[in-house]
Amino acid sequence: MQEKFTPYLKQQFENPAIAEQYLIQPNDILHKFQNLDPLSEDSHQPIKGLIHKYKNRVLIKVSYRCAAHCRFCTRIREIGSNEGDLKNDEAIQNIISYIKQHTEITDVILSGGDPLYTPKQTLTILEELENIESVKVIRIGTRLPIHNPKSFLSLVIQKVLDKISEIQKKKPFIILVHFEHPDELTIETIEVIKQLKQTGATLLSQTVFLKGINNNFEILKQLFENLYWNGVMPYYIYRCDYVQGLEHYVCNINEEVKIMTELRKVLSGIAYPTYIVDVEGEGKIPVPLSFWSNINLTQCTDFNNNSINIQV
Repeated sequence: MQEKFTPYLKQQFENPAIAEQYLIQPNDILHKFQNLDPLSEDSHQPIKGLIHKYKNRVLIKVSYRCAAHCRFCTRIREIGSNEGDLKNDEAIQNIISYIKQHTEITDVILSGGDPLYTPKQTLTILEELENIESVKVIRIGTRLPIHNPKSFLSLVIQKVLDKISEIQKKKPFIILVHFEHPDELTIETIEVIKQLKQTGATLLSQTVFLKGINNNFEILKQLFENLYWNGVMPYYIYRCDYVQGLEHYVCNINEEVKIMTELRKVLSGIAYPTYIVDVEGEGKIPVPLSFWSNINLTQCTDFNNNSINIQV
């Protein structure tokens, strides 16, 4: 994955917490981890652009493209390539047909890449999903409010937001915005959050523990409080995935547990995200905090009761 960032982000690169998310640093590629796809997404892709890992929900990769390239992306193997684009109606219709045929799918997540970076394809998909009765909830994951807030002035993104507003009157619609640091909550980004709130969708956030960027009690406290105060509910904080090339971002799990334990003492439950490991088996597994004694953080079981080793 090559470096890519927007003029808006470049203006913030004097802040190391922002710059280190996007700029390649000397000696940051260690290749200690062997796997480029530890979550086995490729093996759960029955057709192009669709990941069906859990029975009742699927993830649509609208494209592999984003406005900027986050260096800690779990899909570092793909991001930046145009090979993942759902370029024509046939590719989208294949996905829609699959979802219609599998009525056990009630929850559909649009991801990628960034669905709002390719808004025309996203709009087409939303127009199809809107009328599938078996789909009860639709989600979109985006980082565009952080990467390029000015893009929300475009007419095509306005059309997507209008469609979200229409859909949420019929079924729950959730927008997941990915924040890593409180300094990402700029005046411009907060204005986009206000715009997203006007759609009526539920706004949630996701965060990844990143060594040297946010593995700090005060930083995360400020982030989660500011999100909460701006109407975005902290949803997940992930342990960084063990993807080849991401080694320098992975924190010590004992340090993470300590931070999350202290945050649990001071934050409202609504402002406190679930701390998880997205394991190499199947499942997003909650990590126990220090309130419990004699916990072995080096091993857990996944959703299928398989034993999973956790690198600390």
